[in-house]
Amino acid sequence: MEEVKGRVTVLADNIVVGRVDSWGEHGFSVYIETDRGNYLLDTGRGGTIVHNAVGYKKDLGALNKIILSHGHGDHTGGLPEVLRFHKEIDVLAHPDVFLNRFRKTDSGEKRYGGIPYTRGHLERIGAKFVLNEEFVDIEKGIYLTGAIPRETDYEVGDMGNRYGIRDGTVVPEIVLDDQSIIIKTQRGILLVLGCAHAGIINIVNHAIKMTGVENFYAIVGGTHLGFSGDVQLENSIKALKAYRIEHFSPGHCTGIEVAVRLGREFPGTFHFCHVGKVLEF
Repeated sequence: MEEVKGRVTVLADNIVVGRVDSWGEHGFSVYIETDRGNYLLDTGRGGTIVHNAVGYKKDLGALNKIILSHGHGDHTGGLPEVLRFHKEIDVLAHPDVFLNRFRKTDSGEKRYGGIPYTRGHLERIGAKFVLNEEFVDIEKGIYLTGAIPRETDYEVGDMGNRYGIRDGTVVPEIVLDDQSIIIKTQRGILLVLGCAHAGIINIVNHAIKMTGVENFYAIVGGTHLGFSGDVQLENSIKALKAYRIEHFSPGHCTGIEVAVRLGREFPGTFHFCHVGKVLEF
């Protein structure tokens, strides 16, 4: 029986809703509790993960594995804080997670945007990196997408000033390490995005192809539609309407204006993502 039961709780996001003691930051992290084990996708920027985990009674010491969706600092900055709860733990990531990546400002200044720690430091404090770029089972019914095939012609991301250094050469940085988590539930696929740098439609299509399941219980996480331009946004909305999606909960890099637009486009399906957001499955 592949179908998984459990819940996901957003521990780090840009938005906090209601009269709560949670903290928000520009980052993302999701605590995944299942009948197969507990997992953490991303760790936020680092300033909120422990505080919010305590507030929502999520035991960071009870994790089976940590998964990194990609190597940007707003998804990996809290890793040392989480590692404090473990002597050693597997950290699943793409080989590019430690890529030297940066943005260029209008003045030509380079601003580093990758993981804020060296691999050696993280390994010394308990990270056991498992690097892989293929679709893999985390547990039965729970999958890591691996690198996403880039097949749509309109999902180009925010490529204006992203760069990486490969083999000593500065090249445009398209975030090849972008990965998501797929969970098979009784109600369809639960797709947990990090930032969807590969394009949300590319990711959805890959999830369908690899699982053979075409209906989605939920899609939750960063869509990057707030940074990727009008052409990508319009085409993505049109494509998303062709899928069977029960809950659509975009957050983090989606942006407020785009989230409001998605709320209008997907009435009854849209549920705003925020710190403390819970989905049972």
